[in-house]
Amino acid sequence: MLAAGFILLIACANLAGLTVVRIARRTPEIATRLALGASSWQVQKQLWIENLVLACTGGMAGVGLGFLALRGLLSLLPVDYLPVAGVPLDRRVLAFTLVVSVLTSVLFGMLPALAVSRIDLRSFMASRTIAGGERLRLRQALIAGEVALTVVLLAASGLLIRTLVHLQTLPPGFNPQGVMTAKASLDDALYRDPIAFDRLLDKSTTAMERIPGVQNAAVGMSLPFERALNDGITLRSGPQAGQQIMTGELYVTPSYFETLQIPLLAGRTFAHSDKRGAQPVAIVNRSFVRKYFGGMNPVGQILDKEGTIVVGIVEDVTLPPHTEEVNDPLGSEPMTYIPAAQVDPRLIAVVHVWFQPSWIVRTAGPIEGLTGLMQRALTSVDPGLPFSGFYSMNDHLAETLAAQRVEVALLGAMAGLALLLSAIGLFALVASIVAQRTREIGIRIALGSSIHQAMVHIAGSGIRASAFGFILGLILCAGALRVLRSVLFGVGVYDAPSILFAVLTLALVTLLATAIPVLKIASIDPATTLRDE
Repeated sequence: MLAAGFILLIACANLAGLTVVRIARRTPEIATRLALGASSWQVQKQLWIENLVLACTGGMAGVGLGFLALRGLLSLLPVDYLPVAGVPLDRRVLAFTLVVSVLTSVLFGMLPALAVSRIDLRSFMASRTIAGGERLRLRQALIAGEVALTVVLLAASGLLIRTLVHLQTLPPGFNPQGVMTAKASLDDALYRDPIAFDRLLDKSTTAMERIPGVQNAAVGMSLPFERALNDGITLRSGPQAGQQIMTGELYVTPSYFETLQIPLLAGRTFAHSDKRGAQPVAIVNRSFVRKYFGGMNPVGQILDKEGTIVVGIVEDVTLPPHTEEVNDPLGSEPMTYIPAAQVDPRLIAVVHVWFQPSWIVRTAGPIEGLTGLMQRALTSVDPGLPFSGFYSMNDHLAETLAAQRVEVALLGAMAGLALLLSAIGLFALVASIVAQRTREIGIRIALGSSIHQAMVHIAGSGIRASAFGFILGLILCAGALRVLRSVLFGVGVYDAPSILFAVLTLALVTLLATAIPVLKIASIDPATTLRDE
């Protein structure tokens, strides 16, 4: 909303500045009409109607662009990320947008037109010009404001881009290459029976391991890049013994760590002997050891009141947080793994309402028809249990960071639009100065001034306005960028590369927008100017 407000302010400033140029160019026509008897109200009414037509046309075009932009943003989201009905354009939002666009276009387009009532016909007819010092200073102030807001938007988009890059390049803690996963719902009365549940997992993974090219197969209640079950346990050992703690928890089959190639740091992984009736065991990750055991080795220690023994420590994998206290979309959280064959029967009935377990296979290379072979392996155990979808680990990462990608695309597009509007405003400012002062420039050159000096003199108006806008923009960044604090991860609010990117990008655009109209000075013929005089 803040970015949209900035865009609106930039557009209003740009519209007011361009209208100043338009009115200046039409001053001879307006003065002639006033001299022939037209009233100031009649002239202003025509200008109002012209602005209203342009505002309505622009508003309708904006609705069409908004429809296309929405489709583009939704295409960045995973297929099953949104409800089946999708996200249509909201009528109330459209109505509000149209009203705001029309009102601001008419209002800011007409404010400079009010100067029509102040035209001095006698002085204009005598000199054929109107003093423009006040208008130039007004337009320079508008350009400075545009540049300042653009600096903020460019810096903000740079921060979000750096955040997304940080999240996408986090060490995953496992090897995602060559891994294919598939989900199936076990929210069925049949699989509330622990014997049927154990049989399904054991036989289906065995059948998948027989697929040519498959190295390992496993099942997990959730995967890296996915949220785990949030569980509270009372520690029986360690520095925090007797305290209630919160940890992520998921059940896995014995080959889960080998299939995902999650490094084992101490102890052992699960074995097929870790089943119902045997000693309850668990594996914890590095974050769990660091947070709840103070770095001491917990292998062999009793974990909870059920007498679960810690048999191993594994490396952290990248996961979403399992508590509301952590805002990062991805990171390392304390995690407890338990054997699927030791899951409490009461938990089996409840957990599958919220979680669809994943079948995971690691292949030696791409295999044609792998998904069909995985489905056939599952069907051989239960013909009525289809997979709900097949996913690579990159798919899971994309789904986890879907909101961040939309934020980057949306704010990046707004920053690009702000940059374009600022460039148009600056170009129009310098171009109008060149057009209005062509005679003066021609005389200066005829009297001995060089073309280079004339170019520097005219370009200075735009560059000074931009320089002031840069300074004001950096001051605004000090406060405005704090709004992004809650959505930045791995990047500081005042990130030097992001701010430098904004300044350098806008500086380059400023030079181009100023240089292009200034080059027209080279084509001015002093002899023609003197003959006209």
